[in-house]
Formats: sequence, structure tokens, C-alpha cells
Amino acid sequence: MKRRRFLKAAAAGGAALSLGGAGLLQAAPRRLRVSRHAVAPGRGRPLRIVQLTDLHLGRATPVVLLRQALGAAHAARPDLVVLTGDYLNRTLRYLSRLDRLAALLPPVPCVAILGNHDHWSGAGAISRALEQHGVRVLRNDHVSLRLRGRELTVVGVDDQTTGHADVERAFHRVARPSEALVLTHHPQTADAIIARGGRLVLAGHTHGGQIAIPRVTRALARAGGLRYLSGWYPVGPGRLYVSPGVGSAVIRLRLGGRAAPEIAVFELGTGVA
Repeated sequence: MKRRRFLKAAAAGGAALSLGGAGLLQAAPRRLRVSRHAVAPGRGRPLRIVQLTDLHLGRATPVVLLRQALGAAHAARPDLVVLTGDYLNRTLRYLSRLDRLAALLPPVPCVAILGNHDHWSGAGAISRALEQHGVRVLRNDHVSLRLRGRELTVVGVDDQTTGHADVERAFHRVARPSEALVLTHHPQTADAIIARGGRLVLAGHTHGGQIAIPRVTRALARAGGLRYLSGWYPVGPGRLYVSPGVGSAVIRLRLGGRAAPEIAVFELGTGVA
């Protein structure tokens, strides 16, 4: 299906993308939120960046959320799309769905990193599925992009959970690390990223705690060593945003506002890059 046809279908309320299996129950949640963030305002039009994370294509993620995520990503009219990992769930069974989804991303530059489920599923196959649709997959590497007359360096740090993160390698030959946009799947990697000179980090992985009970979920996360769960955090001289993401790895149920499925839209001003 062409992007134009998809957008027309979505606008009519009946997106035709088939990413799910027949007969799957579409349990809660069924609505996706779009969070919007202004970062480093300055003169001129900011760069608009859409973050999609934790799609978890498969039985645990309702198809309606994936349709909403694609529709919202297009509606944001981004200059750049970033994908911060966990596209599948410990298997390549749903790889064809990732292929179809990647084909329907907004027609702008797209940069991706891998998450723990991607390494457990098959990092090479997932990378190829994304790259054949023009998505640049960074595995402890960086790329410089020219967007609306501005140069933006995007640094991609590989997954920490599976032992693939190498912050030093990712920043090798990055001339101005403080002006880079840094992507990582696991938010705890932000400490090493900020120590290396990064100042703006986007992450996923946590699903916002999945079931966000006020005070309780955050306390349990901290007890388990997870300090960054959902939203913005100051990390030394830098800032980290942790998106709850779109999908679920095991169960579909999500409770609480901080765990609600989302895509994030950032207006990146001239104060960064």
C-alpha cells in the first residue's frame, strides 16, 4: 500500500494496514496519546522529530494502536523520525509486519536503534527489514543529517540489557557531542551518555511501568535499580526523555497515565545543534 493511500484511508477512519492476526481480542488500551515537547527554543522554525518506540509487533500489541501511531506520525509532519527499539518479541515470526510498517513510515529521514527484544529475536534480520525501507540503523554509531538547512548529528547507542551498548564507540569522532541527539533503548544508559558529553537523550524500554500506580510503581522500579521510568529527567547537565512507547511485550493491559501508549513529538530549537 502506498503512503498516500494509507493516509486517505486513515483520514476516513478505516486504515487498511493489516498488521494483526485474525481473531485476536483487542483488549485495552485502545487509544494512543501524542505527547508534545519543546526543546531548546531559539530563532527560526524548530526541527520536528517524532519518536516511536517499543512497537512490539505481535499478539500483545493491539493493531488499533499501531494504526493510530502511524497516522499520528504522519499528521505531525516531522522532519525526522527516530525509532528507539523493541520492534518484535523474542521471535522473528512477525518480521513481515515490521516490513509493512516500515514501508508506511513518513517519507522523511528515519534513524533507528535496536532494543533487547530485537537482539533476542534476531538483530541482523530486523536491521535488514528496516534498512530496505531507507531506515538508518545505528549500532553504536552516529550519522550527520541535513534537515531544513541545519546539520543534526544523531548518535545511536545499542542495547544495554543484552550487553551491546558501547557509548565510547558510538561517540567516536562526534565533534560536538553536546549538540547531538542521542538515542538509546534502555534509559539507564543515559548516565554514561551524559558523562561522555551528550546532553539530549531519548529512550524507551520501560513501558512507563506498564501498570502505573501512583508512588507504588515508581518505588518498585527504583528498588529494582530503574531510576528513569517515564517522562523527563535531569541527568547531570543533560536531559533524558523516556517514552512509554506504543506496544506491550507480554500483556496488553496498561494502567495509569504515565504508562499510557504514546508517540512523542519534539520541537527541537536552535539551542541544540
